[in-house]
Amino acid sequence: MSKKLLILLLLFSLISTKSFSQPKRVELSVKQPIGSTVRLARYVGKNVVEVDSMRLSSTGICHFLLAEHAPMGLYRISVGKGASFDFLVTDEHEYAFETYSFAIEDSLKVIRSLDNKYFLEFRKLKQSAEQRMWLIESLRKFYGKESMFAQMLMDEYKRIGFELFVDGNDLALKVANSFVSSAIRMELTPFVVVATNECSYKKEQADMWWVGIDLSNPDVRNLPRFTTRLWDYLENLICEGSYSKEEQDSVFTTYLQKLFATPIHDSVRANMVNSLCRGFAESDYYGVISFLDSKRRSGECRELDEPDLKVKLQLEHELLPGKKAFDFKVKPFDQKKSFPLSKSSAKYTLVVFWSVWCPHCTESLPQIFSIYKDFAAKGFDVVAVCIDEEDEAFREFCKKNGLAWRNMRIPLSSGNKVLFKYNVDETPKMFLIDKTLTIISRPSTPEHLRAALNRISW
Repeated sequence: MSKKLLILLLLFSLISTKSFSQPKRVELSVKQPIGSTVRLARYVGKNVVEVDSMRLSSTGICHFLLAEHAPMGLYRISVGKGASFDFLVTDEHEYAFETYSFAIEDSLKVIRSLDNKYFLEFRKLKQSAEQRMWLIESLRKFYGKESMFAQMLMDEYKRIGFELFVDGNDLALKVANSFVSSAIRMELTPFVVVATNECSYKKEQADMWWVGIDLSNPDVRNLPRFTTRLWDYLENLICEGSYSKEEQDSVFTTYLQKLFATPIHDSVRANMVNSLCRGFAESDYYGVISFLDSKRRSGECRELDEPDLKVKLQLEHELLPGKKAFDFKVKPFDQKKSFPLSKSSAKYTLVVFWSVWCPHCTESLPQIFSIYKDFAAKGFDVVAVCIDEEDEAFREFCKKNGLAWRNMRIPLSSGNKVLFKYNVDETPKMFLIDKTLTIISRPSTPEHLRAALNRISW
């Protein structure tokens, strides 16, 4: 092949590629225009980034051109200062909308874009349902939870939620584009009809959480609800008051394993892993941290590579349930004699490190004391170790709240062996131990503690 012919073929290839490249055209027609500036923006996570802007023509029409490979996702068109509407950019090449300047969103019509006819129909359906649910929630505040009228309102609230879930899924099923159906389902909360209790309801709901959402499509991560839905998936599994800390950690890990076992695009998986690492790296959910460490790939989840975190995880590994707690002398401030923790007569003891200046501590300790009173007769004791310098504030708090258990103070110091052995890097920090100093549980909240004590064989 001659050099001249090769050049001609390359030029033809470039011209052909350019000719067949189809930009995406977005058209907006505004009735009764007032000459406002129209802005086109794209959602990047929860942020909205402007893509282009222009003034409305005298006829109220404006056109935007997006590159053929513009990211699929949720976009926003704003007219003037306070009016806007959202729409989806998919693999369609033409999007045309019509509206009135005085009611941009309410009067919106889709002229061209089958994907957005379904999506915006769903958005209106959802808006109507949420308005009715908000009104019912407002009314419920005026009635006691057990009153008949409050129950009737609650039933109506659930009925509207159920209808939204069913109707939203029906719309999603009509859409040929899996990205659009995923965008619809991303905004729906699964509805469970039958469940034996709250925890089973939440588990069944979590089992349905990602059904119909195409995680193998890399563009789903562009939807603003994507990260929120990931965290709602886990938050919905907290089931406060029913799980010990270790059970909750196990449930989180189990459901993350279920999620990552489904077909997921690499970029979607990486987005999930990085988001979860940012949230869990400094937590005490060590099962989840271990799982994320096993799932991350090169360049992901850099939080777990931080030297300080690595040291912390090493120290905490020796403080997990099943390990032996450090024995130390307990010297309550209102008693003359001290005794080794290992010589406590209690069947189970909670060692809690706290501070007067820690709001979460001062909120939790009275709740823990209520739990203490419920289980003390069974052989439960509490050693509450304050790490403050100020003795007066410590004593005043104990007296004011009637904390009639073993109160002592060990001022925070890097050289203190007790604080080092228990890695007291935050407060409150709790360890539930048995008579042999074996750590039974590591509760983070009073609810975790009560759940753990309820499961103990006394």
